[in-house]
Amino acid sequence: MKKAVLMSVVILLACFCSWQSVFAHGDDSEHEVADEVDENRVIIAEYSWNGESFTVSLADLNAKIEDLSSYRQRKLRPRESKVEFITELIEDELKILAAAEKRYDEDPDHVEQAEDYKHQLMVEKISQLEVDEKIDVSEDELMQYYEEHKSESAYNEEAQCKATCISVTDKDLATKTLAEIKAGKDIIDSAKELADKNKLKGPGSGTRSPGSTGFFTKDIAPSWQPFIDAVFAQEVGDVSDSILEIEVEGTTYYLIFRKEEYKPERQKEFDEVRDRVKRKIEREKKQERIKVWIEEITAASNLKMFPDLIPEPPADEADEQKDGGSNEETSENAESTEAEQQ
Repeated sequence: MKKAVLMSVVILLACFCSWQSVFAHGDDSEHEVADEVDENRVIIAEYSWNGESFTVSLADLNAKIEDLSSYRQRKLRPRESKVEFITELIEDELKILAAAEKRYDEDPDHVEQAEDYKHQLMVEKISQLEVDEKIDVSEDELMQYYEEHKSESAYNEEAQCKATCISVTDKDLATKTLAEIKAGKDIIDSAKELADKNKLKGPGSGTRSPGSTGFFTKDIAPSWQPFIDAVFAQEVGDVSDSILEIEVEGTTYYLIFRKEEYKPERQKEFDEVRDRVKRKIEREKKQERIKVWIEEITAASNLKMFPDLIPEPPADEADEQKDGGSNEETSENAESTEAEQQ
């Protein structure tokens, strides 16, 4: 019966780790022995398929781990994680062996897809060499671009406000709360009490600091525009004299608020937008380099085009194309466009 036989990866890895422990606590001569361990000879798993034997060494495992990101490597430091990782790799290899046994690697569709993918990788590689690695952006270029474009909205920060807001859907509760605040109660204390009772429903609700809206711009939420405009019109530290009533999606909210902070509109410094500027210049340079490179390889290929040899469509088809096509084609195009948008 054709099958794979997996040896105990856990036990083999455990043995190796125990060797490491002995070496780590031994004398200098033992450390010298540890340094001489050939990881290629430390077999941590072995299996067979259809009579053919396979082994996985510690060197194989470490090589696979080194190919991963730093984050993944840290996650694989525990022995148990390494065991799980190598087991998954072996399972994937067994799937490939099982598929190859059924000759799926010879399936014309699979072969064609593999060829397409190979071509894609080839194009990505040569594009990296001929485009990406030939792009260089100096600090002077970055600064020059920033100076030329710093007036654009992308490099400016809108004015922002931050407020403490009590927003409830009970008018009597809002009236009582405003009276308490006018009598000297701090609006933040009121917001905390209402939050504990799950009474806050609008701006300032659902935050770690009950009542805090965080910083917001004038165009953040059109539905709450009366509140936003009122906060921007206030002086820092002022509390609304009356309750602001706003209806949003069929629900009426009653708001009391204090303006806490204001940040005026400002132009961002170069250091704040340096990375954005660099990405922008790199994109532009890549586009220019791609054009030049395409011209180079096109010239090297001695490309010749003979468009006149491409036959014109029959007269009736040409007339239909001029008129925008038949109703059926128009319908098909509309359906296609709708599908693409979805």
